[in-house]
Amino acid sequence: MAATPQYASLYFIGMKTGKTYSIDAYVSDVNGARINFDEGAGAGAGTADFITFDEPVQLKDFSIITGTADTEKIRLVAGGKPTRHVLRYSLFLNTLNNRPQLSINFAPGTRISAFQISD
Repeated sequence: MAATPQYASLYFIGMKTGKTYSIDAYVSDVNGARINFDEGAGAGAGTADFITFDEPVQLKDFSIITGTADTEKIRLVAGGKPTRHVLRYSLFLNTLNNRPQLSINFAPGTRISAFQISD
């Protein structure tokens, strides 16, 4: 099928300060590709494929716009190592008001990324 890129949002909370971080992401809908994060001017194919925070953070929510054709989920990566955390799009559509609440912790300075997976 033809890839249909979409946008997503990740919502983190700083575990020391309580500060909230809402980060936009670009999902290219290509199996194995990393998602790209907003660097201040919007997320897109040419923006960074990782984010870092100066404090420990907890990922609380992930939401994605419906419509990808080739991928169905993302796997989170911490410090270059894939984690066991897989987020299936169908559970995290931005139109759902009952998305599962996440509690995924990352140490300060960890390079956080994710790659797309097709079934």
